[in-house]
Amino acid sequence: MARIVLLDDEAKLLATLARFLEQQGHQVVRGTAFREVSEHLHPGRFELLVTDIVMPEFDGMKVLQEVVGARQCQEPVILITGEPNLETASEAVRRGAFDYISKPVTKDKLLEAVSRGLRQVRLLRERDQARAVEMQVLRNLAALGESASVLTHEIRTPITSLRHALRAVGEKLGVEDKVLIEEFLGNLNRIERMLGQTLSFAKPLQLKLEQADIGELVAAAVLEASRLPAAQGMSVEVRSEAGLSVRVDKQLVGEVLVNLLRNASEACQGKGHVEIATRLDAGRIVVEVVDDGPGVPANRREEIFRPFRSSKEYGTGIGLAFSRKVVETHGGSIRLFDRPGAGACFRIELPQTAAAADHASPADPS
Repeated sequence: MARIVLLDDEAKLLATLARFLEQQGHQVVRGTAFREVSEHLHPGRFELLVTDIVMPEFDGMKVLQEVVGARQCQEPVILITGEPNLETASEAVRRGAFDYISKPVTKDKLLEAVSRGLRQVRLLRERDQARAVEMQVLRNLAALGESASVLTHEIRTPITSLRHALRAVGEKLGVEDKVLIEEFLGNLNRIERMLGQTLSFAKPLQLKLEQADIGELVAAAVLEASRLPAAQGMSVEVRSEAGLSVRVDKQLVGEVLVNLLRNASEACQGKGHVEIATRLDAGRIVVEVVDDGPGVPANRREEIFRPFRSSKEYGTGIGLAFSRKVVETHGGSIRLFDRPGAGACFRIELPQTAAAADHASPADPS
């Protein structure tokens, strides 16, 4: 079970609380003064700390300051107080306390607070584990990025040869068999796009900054997206302020816009409506891409910009992660906003003068 640290200068109460917790199978480290348990109160060495507020020399508030403030422990700290009031509770929470228990401390009060604290610990540990896995993936991608250009050539050369061979075969077949060849070609194109996205995300970005009209970038992206099979039935409305100029890498920003339009068309299954609006707001260029599709579920909104998190059957989860990498390398931001009714609203904000340097950026998009 959990490793819990108990701190109280009242020996009788300390023994009683320890017994309650040990009966639940927890491992309890107890002390009547901070120095007796100090070595156990470091990140990762305990799951929960329960401490009295009023103690001689080193009281509960000082314990909070040391454990949460100085040692940066994320493990929950529960305070025991004999005089609970709003001021005390607010101060405790401000200093990093997870919860507090008012005296007299009953078994039920203690176990309920401990149960809440341990749930918080589990969530924190799961989060840290997920972050560690993601960081390892990003480190691997950074290493892959060093050879991305060579890999791109080595992979695309046989794909291109196979595509030409299939087309040559298709020209000699009947209509029904040619449909099958076209399906194969479509799958090859999908594979090539997925590989391209992954390798583009892995390698460092080398920005080629130049002044560009944002309206022209949007128009070019709409034209390119209109050629996608998934966008054939989509209607796109553009509302762009005239004369908005921004210093960006045209190709990369264009890829971001096309990716958002592709996502919108796939979300709407090619039959929806997309609105793109551009404007100047407090010195920043704002581009909003809004669709009337099903929107993004609330439980996925925190992860959609992370790599390899896709709900699509043929998705890589790279598109939005790469888009965020591009936008943030330009010194901007890309976020998902709520909107009335159904659909999704992605908002890009870019400085008119690029904040990024004209050199390679790290592969980590976060």
